[in-house]
Amino acid sequence: MSIFLDNWLLSRAHRVYCPIAGSTARSFGAGHLFDEMSIWRSTKRQSMETAVAGHEDRISTLPDELLQYMMSFLLSRDAVRTCVLAKRWRALWKSVPALRIGDIESYHSVHSFSRFVDELLRLRDPAPMHECEIRSNYMQNNDEVFQSMLLSIQYALSCQVQVLRVSFRSHAENMTFVSSHLKSLKLCHIWFWDCSIDFSRCQVLEELEMENCGIFENIFSPSLRHLNINGGCTQSGSCTRISTPHLIGLKLGDFWGLTPLLDRMPSLVTASITLGKDCRDLCYIYCGGNPKCTGCNGHPGNSNCSVVLEGLSGATNLELTASHPNVFMFRNDLKWCPMFSKLKTLFLSDWCVVDDFIGLVSFLQHSPILETLTLDLHFGYPEHVMETDERCNQKEQPLLLKHLKVVKIICQVKEDARFHRILKILRIHGVLSKQINIRIHGVLSKQINIQ
Repeated sequence: MSIFLDNWLLSRAHRVYCPIAGSTARSFGAGHLFDEMSIWRSTKRQSMETAVAGHEDRISTLPDELLQYMMSFLLSRDAVRTCVLAKRWRALWKSVPALRIGDIESYHSVHSFSRFVDELLRLRDPAPMHECEIRSNYMQNNDEVFQSMLLSIQYALSCQVQVLRVSFRSHAENMTFVSSHLKSLKLCHIWFWDCSIDFSRCQVLEELEMENCGIFENIFSPSLRHLNINGGCTQSGSCTRISTPHLIGLKLGDFWGLTPLLDRMPSLVTASITLGKDCRDLCYIYCGGNPKCTGCNGHPGNSNCSVVLEGLSGATNLELTASHPNVFMFRNDLKWCPMFSKLKTLFLSDWCVVDDFIGLVSFLQHSPILETLTLDLHFGYPEHVMETDERCNQKEQPLLLKHLKVVKIICQVKEDARFHRILKILRIHGVLSKQINIRIHGVLSKQINIQ
């Protein structure tokens, strides 16, 4: 159905239910709304009557609120089209508790899309809205599309929307979020450059997901409980700062740029940080922690404060992985390694066993109630590892892990030379052989118990 019909439906539905006193348009709209679609209706009526012959019309017995709930799963464009079904349906679309705008490519032109959005927002009742989804795969940076999207966002916020999802490729100019009702926000493909990512004026915002976004400003939210950042870019000159003091769940991974600086999160329960192949905190010549290294992409690991670990110190469940063992950010943070007094479940990748296993040792020393430890050694294994006296290398008395129940080691081959050192380190911390399981990746995974 063409965009002409979409706009026609909006205008005709409005003329029936929003007449102007003394205007001839009133009787014309009321009397001919369906007559002008007589050809379309006559072809559909016969097939519908045949289909329902001998059966009860159960959908007509449903209350308006339930019908509008069902319509809320449709694109708003399709919800408007229901106004031609019957007289009862003429205005139902106006109070549907959801707004779903997208699929620009199906319109004849960008102008047709923008016109439809303008009319939709003008004619819709300002009823409270539960959910709003605005999405577009339109690749061109078109100001008319952006203004329509921006207008839809502000309209949804004015209608007390609780769940907002926005996905379109654009720079966030003049995009602000102010709401005392918004609880969940998902942003995709939006670049925040020279604009605020301050959600302090969204007092009840609890969930924020940013997918493939350009994050070049600091993120601040005093109410946020769950934060998920996947893909996209962060700053390359200085760290993006994330200040979310009431966060209980954090997932951060596969971004391009420097690792964001995390402020303390005392309520944190679960966190997963993945420093991917595009992370800029990577030493390309492997300097072994030398602060004068020229191979750390211009950003040697000599920061004067903790970037990640201090902010994660309150976590109960923690996963720290890196796509390459030469990512230095986690190891650099060990200089300020805090006490993980609540940590019970820990997952680490190869980065923890380079530099003489300093990452593994540091976490064992600073996790007094740890219960489950998983080591994922998925990179190439060395043929030889230097043997040392672990007790001599310890700068402090080894902490006996009385609460540790199981250690899982995932690797490529059983002959990995790092096994022996890992076992020695674990035994020094009071871990028994029967608590250690090794899982070998191959054609068929098999589990090996250490005797």
